[in-house]
Amino acid sequence: MKQTMETNKNDSYYMKNKETELMEMNAEALSTKKKNERFLEALKTLSDQDPQSFSEIAPELLQRCAYYWRGSDPFFSTKLNSWLSYDMMWKPFGEIIPDDANFSKRIESDAFDIKMYSGSTKALLESLQNRFPDDFNQWDASIRNQFIILGMIAMGREKGEYQGALVHRLGLGSGDVRIKGSNVIRAAKIALARLAKDNGADLFSPASGHGVERVHKISSAKLAETIERFVLSHSASVLLPPPRSL
Repeated sequence: MKQTMETNKNDSYYMKNKETELMEMNAEALSTKKKNERFLEALKTLSDQDPQSFSEIAPELLQRCAYYWRGSDPFFSTKLNSWLSYDMMWKPFGEIIPDDANFSKRIESDAFDIKMYSGSTKALLESLQNRFPDDFNQWDASIRNQFIILGMIAMGREKGEYQGALVHRLGLGSGDVRIKGSNVIRAAKIALARLAKDNGADLFSPASGHGVERVHKISSAKLAETIERFVLSHSASVLLPPPRSL
């Protein structure tokens, strides 16, 4: 009986200790959250009071935070630098954060086999092979633009790709040239959509948004992944930005 009472006392002691630890952890988490809210308020105030100075120090602050969080991650560093340089004008910061630290390498050419597909998808892929011969150095500008545009939109999968990113990748990213970029994208999509239609496939979903924030998507996530595999197995994949995990 005495031993049972001692055991109960010990259980009670450990339970109280566990509860105390949980309360302390919750309090610390709340304290950190509260402090971060105050820090963000302070940074917002500083950015309003002296926008020029803030815009000069903000990139370094973001890079240091990213380093503490991700460590030495060259893939994320590249995406962050791209975002700081130009992508921020059309892409929310949250969209550059990877699911994990490792991005897939471009897939080997023998990892993609059209024989695995059938019907309109296979017919479309065969037409794309004819449209984009292996020696991309012989392509004219319109074919090169079509490959980049198709590849980037497919690599965006269900989220698609921003027009600003496409225009920048095409080297048409500022001033009046940006208007030319939107026309190039429109012409390329029309040509590719016709190619797909001739093979009984719908290639693109209707675009949404305006200007650099306009989003272009493949008609389905499954088709986007298939085309992504096709473009990443192509020798011209060097024209595309780094891929995400397949």
